[in-house]
Amino acid sequence: MARECSDLHLKEEEQRYISTNIYALAEWKFETESIFRAIYSNNKLIGMLAYYLHDGEHGYFYWLYHLMIEAHFQGKGYGEEAVKMSIEEMRQLGATEIRTMYMPGNIRAKNLYKKLGFEKIGTLDGGDIFLRLSSI
Repeated sequence: MARECSDLHLKEEEQRYISTNIYALAEWKFETESIFRAIYSNNKLIGMLAYYLHDGEHGYFYWLYHLMIEAHFQGKGYGEEAVKMSIEEMRQLGATEIRTMYMPGNIRAKNLYKKLGFEKIGTLDGGDIFLRLSSI
């Protein structure tokens, strides 16, 4: 499944906003708490999502660090449904807070996370917008 995820592609104009699936898969391999989920529609792989439990200097929370939907399947609600399912899964694992981020200009991510109740809590060093969902 991981190899197949590395073959998924974004629209060219979106590639600057999301790290590659290969990078996310590498991070998943090295983060012992990381959870990887393949996203399917009608038994066809269409995307991936990854998160992990962060327990460090910035506190204890779940970090949703990768969401990617294949270019041909975007705009059909698959990303929203995948994030909703992962929020529920994290809640069942004991999450009281979930954090994520998106790059400035990524309007699709901005709208998705806002719709799901994430709130901006700052800007990270590289300029990425830092978000939190605390009403889980």
